Amino acid sequence: MPYVYAFILLLLVIIAVVAIRTILFTRAATQKPLPFIKQLPDPTLEPLVAARHLSAAIQVETISHENPAEDDPAQFAALHRVLEESYPLVHAHLDREVLEGGSLLYTWRGRDASLEPVLFMAHQDVVPVDTHTLDKWTYPPFSGAIEDGYVWGRGSMDIKSQLIGVMEAIEHLLAAGFTPERTVYLASAHDEEVLGTGAPRVVALLKKRGVRLQAVIDEGTAILDGVLPGFKGYTAAIAVTEKGYLTVKLTTESGGGHSSTPSSETSIGILSRAIDHLQSNPFPYSLKVTAPMFKAFSPAASTLMKVAFANLWLLGGMVRRKLAAAPETAASMHTTTAPTIFRSGIKENVLPSLAEAVINFRILPGETIAQVLERVRLVINDERVKVAPIPTSAWEPSPVSPSDCPAYHHITTVVRELYPGTTCAPNVMLGATDSRHFHAISDRVYRFTPIISQSDDLKRIHGINERLSLENLNNMVLFFYRLVQRWSSTDM
Repeated sequence: MPYVYAFILLLLVIIAVVAIRTILFTRAATQKPLPFIKQLPDPTLEPLVAARHLSAAIQVETISHENPAEDDPAQFAALHRVLEESYPLVHAHLDREVLEGGSLLYTWRGRDASLEPVLFMAHQDVVPVDTHTLDKWTYPPFSGAIEDGYVWGRGSMDIKSQLIGVMEAIEHLLAAGFTPERTVYLASAHDEEVLGTGAPRVVALLKKRGVRLQAVIDEGTAILDGVLPGFKGYTAAIAVTEKGYLTVKLTTESGGGHSSTPSSETSIGILSRAIDHLQSNPFPYSLKVTAPMFKAFSPAASTLMKVAFANLWLLGGMVRRKLAAAPETAASMHTTTAPTIFRSGIKENVLPSLAEAVINFRILPGETIAQVLERVRLVINDERVKVAPIPTSAWEPSPVSPSDCPAYHHITTVVRELYPGTTCAPNVMLGATDSRHFHAISDRVYRFTPIISQSDDLKRIHGINERLSLENLNNMVLFFYRLVQRWSSTDM
């Protein structure tokens, strides 16, 4: 009997600890707005005006290519003319510089040159459209059609809409007679989609001029509607860091020969086994990076989710298994492994002497390129497979920007002003953005796109029937109209 009493007492203690931790966990996530008394009244927006400007931008085929020689400079020059025609006040009051390749840098000088400037970003280029999918588009991908309450076409979500949203907001601010206290920069690279040189050139230019930025905002995660399981309402994830990037080339060589007399192991077989080992032994999952996000999201979480994340000491294994079941949430918990290219063979009856594969890793903050390479070699465990990183496709995870500072709280406050009841949280950007370069000149770099996205919307990015609703576009304009005022003030 004493053992039974001891077990009951232990169980009661555990229940009490779980309950107390859950209550404290939820209270700690309370989100308070950051007051701002200097805000101008919102402009009266005509919904079709911004839509027509976005449509005109989409119709210009600013496709970037892995080989820069394939880019069409005339298309980028045409987009620059579209911006000039659409935003006369911006081009009358801001200094514009066109960098090599077609990247843009605008400078809106503030009243107080001693204040560190802020920077708003959105790239000009878009990815190509797979010609095999053209018949599946409701409207042609570069039509910029305004139909059914949407602007359709490549770039409507990624990310000409954000470029237009920022420009539209500043045009309205200039019309209202607004002058920023601190200088505002706008940067728009021409080759973000191919991890190009545009953004690094902007950073190098600003660094040469001795510019240190107070804060930066670029494209990023959106306001999610029904995407995260176990959460209700809108959840806005503001990326405060992004994963690192590493592409590795695997190579194996063998004697080749005739297919009628194959050896017991061929180059294709050796390399295939190496790839299988990598996929069968994924990098370990960790909740360390995602825990702050789920803590901040706890007000929107189900009771079960609140209990689980407040008590990872007890339920961490269950939480990891649950999140690992979906690719999107799994990717936020570990370094991912993705075989993307395999090359071998020249003829059906010839044993190839060479096999090559390319593996792409997205590195979780807290891990390094060196650690990834060490683990890859350990898991493959075959000296016949050569492992070589591709230097131009390798960088460490970004530093983590603070989520306890005015720059971050201004973002979340404006989100909740426009979308009352939205729960905001810091998170990790899974993809690569130009913003990673700006950590060299700023400690506060954020990645966020202020639109409502459902699961179906996320599939349209880089995909078929990319589109953005007029409501989303106009709310994006209002978001930047308010955020530019807050960020360019002395209240940072």
